[in-house]
Amino acid sequence: MIQTNRTILVIGATGAMGRPIIRQLLADEKNQWHIRALTRNSQSLQAKALLEIGQGRVELFQGDVNDVTSVSTAMQGMYGVFCNTDFWSSCSVAVEREQGIRMLEAAQAANIQHFIYSSLESCAYISEGKIPVAHFDSKAAVEHEIDWRRSHEFMQQIQQGWYSKHVTVLRTLAYLENMTAFFLPRTGLLSDGREGLIFSMPMADKPYPFVALDDIAWFTAYIFANLEEWGGRSLAIGSESLSIAQLAATFEQVTGIPAEYQPMSDAEYLALGFPNVHDALNQLRYHREYGPYRDHEQLRKIHPNLMTFEAWLKQTGWRGEAREVQKGVATGGK
Repeated sequence: MIQTNRTILVIGATGAMGRPIIRQLLADEKNQWHIRALTRNSQSLQAKALLEIGQGRVELFQGDVNDVTSVSTAMQGMYGVFCNTDFWSSCSVAVEREQGIRMLEAAQAANIQHFIYSSLESCAYISEGKIPVAHFDSKAAVEHEIDWRRSHEFMQQIQQGWYSKHVTVLRTLAYLENMTAFFLPRTGLLSDGREGLIFSMPMADKPYPFVALDDIAWFTAYIFANLEEWGGRSLAIGSESLSIAQLAATFEQVTGIPAEYQPMSDAEYLALGFPNVHDALNQLRYHREYGPYRDHEQLRKIHPNLMTFEAWLKQTGWRGEAREVQKGVATGGK
């Protein structure tokens, strides 16, 4: 039987982010975490794979973030909760915001000692309404709620406020691993006449900010191991920001495969016609016009092995082929 006082409930356990986080938590020899993995289908291949890597320290809990009873039951006796909700299951800002707040309130009621909420940039707010990005803004809306509740605790002089002592926000970015699916290069003729791989995105010469899934996992385990330092705080992470031309040049340098960046217009991108293409384009527009900025030098003081694209290529051996990363490749879902 799992010792629940050292157990972390992972919401989004079978997704692209959840799997490396579970592996990283299990690798923490000092804390010897156990995992309760919330899954809508405990018989799925992804869920069963978690049991294989867990070696007796992972248990599956069948439940749904839209069912507060199952979530509240899953949280009973847990030390911590990592929460990454799935925008793409509803494609609704309102629904994901409600899910996030529901998770927070259930965790507070269960006296969870450390709750980590996975967030994204508040694009609509930062751009003053010019460039909303639904799948970013829905998570940011929950982060804003966390900030509001922290402020309320401060104004009410609640010395041991739960949001101010026990909730951490981890603000992430698009995954480097999306290169293998959502941003997959195509085979074609390069401008110098060689056959190679063409990376095309409507990013002009602007940098695109990425984060490696292994870096998200590292920071998650680090934060869980350091409640006193990170409870009540927020941390924005990223691995590297590169223009797509730089990315293609790095790819060729590491793999030896000819590659280049061929820009595309917003209209050409929209013509691709995949699901939620308008929201995806707004994400690219937001990155072109607003960033976001990450202090990689400061992040490396915390995590010296922060991943670069070059290091990621060497570690993963990726050579431009399609790989399954997310459940909803067409939408960029978890």
